[in-house]
Amino acid sequence: MPRIRFTHSAETDLLELWVTIAEENLTAADKILDVIQAATTLLGAQPEMGRARPELAEGLRSLPTRTPYLIFYLPDGDGLLVVRVLHHARDIDAEYFS
Repeated sequence: MPRIRFTHSAETDLLELWVTIAEENLTAADKILDVIQAATTLLGAQPEMGRARPELAEGLRSLPTRTPYLIFYLPDGDGLLVVRVLHHARDIDAEYFS
């Protein structure tokens, strides 16, 4: 089974998005996290399916989810490292990954 790890930044992203959405709708916040978790699990099995993002960081890939959030990750030998989970409307640049 592939190993999926999260950086502190990715964990913070997930917590912040959940809190923001839960203020208005707890059920919606839980569902968004469920969708992101399912996408992350799929990536663990197929880590090359996302788009390469060399303009942001070496080896970085991203995958859109059925939510407004993108998963940014680095594949490695035994799974992947989720680096960030960011809203698609953000102006994302390399500073997010340094």
